[in-house]
Amino acid sequence: MKRLWGLAALVLLIAACTGTQEPPLELLLAVGEGEQVVFYPAGTEPAAALGSWDLGATVLDLARPAGETRLWVLAPEALRAYPLAGADVDQAPPPAPPTVDLALGTVCGAGTLQEGENHLLVDCGASGVWTVALADPALEPVDRSGDPEGTRYLLGEGDRVVRLRPATDGFSLVYPNPPGDPLELVVGGLVTVEALAADWDRQQRLGIAVDRLSDVVLYTWEAGSRDAPVYRGPALALTGLRWIRPLPSGWLVAADSGYALRRSGQDDLLRNGDFRDAVITPDDYAYLVGPGRLLVLDLLDPNLAEHNRLAGGQAGSVVYLPASP
Repeated sequence: MKRLWGLAALVLLIAACTGTQEPPLELLLAVGEGEQVVFYPAGTEPAAALGSWDLGATVLDLARPAGETRLWVLAPEALRAYPLAGADVDQAPPPAPPTVDLALGTVCGAGTLQEGENHLLVDCGASGVWTVALADPALEPVDRSGDPEGTRYLLGEGDRVVRLRPATDGFSLVYPNPPGDPLELVVGGLVTVEALAADWDRQQRLGIAVDRLSDVVLYTWEAGSRDAPVYRGPALALTGLRWIRPLPSGWLVAADSGYALRRSGQDDLLRNGDFRDAVITPDDYAYLVGPGRLLVLDLLDPNLAEHNRLAGGQAGSVVYLPASP
């Protein structure tokens, strides 16, 4: 990974001098498509899939934590990890049996995976929430007593569980640092809260998107601050909030009605499209996936031109992985 981030720094230096990107780093994309994981080369140019794994169970979400040599796959009945040995810039890793197979003990109808420092968080909503240590994988249930329906969970400092609890006219952020005496910060005056989504950026700043039915508003919060999350207007003309991802300087927000890019010092960009997931790579490209589409954005391009590529009709999740040298 040191080589990967070193190359990313060189790409950013060149971009700063020329105003454009050099070609993307040599990465592969793993896309969850129905009961398959399909592997594509990274980049803006159209390219066919390099190969696929048929897993025999619906892929709900994917995770590939930094430095991990396994691809984690959340299925309705289990969390599994598959080895990635053999991946190359023009070659998908060959299919192999999972090295980790953790039965959930319930049916996860719609779930997500979130990456921490040394853990994963498995969020299956009402069916359960767990943390999993990467070094010694086992499902550890998260205590959800007192958490209302619609609570969102993230991993914060030390992989402790952070909560975003919705309320009738706002939300509260519960940050367990120090343990046993958590911060609880309240934001009100929102009239209605339909849904919440959140993610950390590279500076450990939390971006929070709030669906107010008629639009989406953004807040940010510095990890550990005793001040409440700060409103970052104006509101975004989006409905049906899905997710939020960090940009190098801003946020990417997706909803049923399309997606928006909020960038520091620039006008918001709102665009149409049905996108179920996205990943930002170290060289600052964004890859968005949805039914039949793999959309690539060069985040250093001032115009943020859309580069359209094809994906399977059930594309719903995406992660990146380094290609072997």
